[in-house]
Amino acid sequence: MAEDVMFGFGAMRLDLEDENDPSSVNFDDFAEMIDYYMDQGFDYFDTSYAYHNGSSEVGLREGLVKRYPRESFRIADKIPTWALTNEEDNQKFVDIMLERLGTDYFDVLLIHNINEAFLEIAKNCNSFDYIKKMKENGVAKKIGISYHDRADLLEEILEKYGDCIDVVQLQLNYLDWESKLTESRKNYEICEKYDKEVIVMEPIKGGTLFNLPEDIKEKFEAKGMSLVEAALRFAGSHKN
Repeated sequence: MAEDVMFGFGAMRLDLEDENDPSSVNFDDFAEMIDYYMDQGFDYFDTSYAYHNGSSEVGLREGLVKRYPRESFRIADKIPTWALTNEEDNQKFVDIMLERLGTDYFDVLLIHNINEAFLEIAKNCNSFDYIKKMKENGVAKKIGISYHDRADLLEEILEKYGDCIDVVQLQLNYLDWESKLTESRKNYEICEKYDKEVIVMEPIKGGTLFNLPEDIKEKFEAKGMSLVEAALRFAGSHKN
């Protein structure tokens, strides 16, 4: 985030008890990962209503919220935009999210997966005004969106709803930086233009930048960097 470059813990793609059941998160393994991460001095956890069909949030309650002082960590959670059918659904999902997490506030509350189609849902359900109200009421310390679309659309959103957006979560890594599909660089520059904090997602592109051919790996190692280090250094090198 803008005030500090922080290595976050993405609470998805977790170890499962049953590989055919995405909700069957191995909570013991999850808690061990949480302990190791916290021991390294980090504190930022990213989850969503949708991750592991809710077991991501429940796992954070069991492995984090019940075991550490609330002020010692930060949690970002996301409202499932695609599941909204009316304005009241915003509150319905937030109530479920807070209950699963076992907390009474979010450090960051995002409208999830905003693109051109889901933007219309968020507009129709007044989600931007809703998250602004959650911040005013102390239910969220910071508010914003996770974003997956063109830079010109992002600019339209920030022009219209900028007072409802503190942070933008973007897919940002060196492979997508100049991608015409992802427009990572352009989206990042729009966030800079509107002075919005950026939360990076997919810095290693879901593991893709770790599983590169051996000859590419050797070139990075010749420069004194592992593939993971190179990807994280790139993601953390931007001032916003």
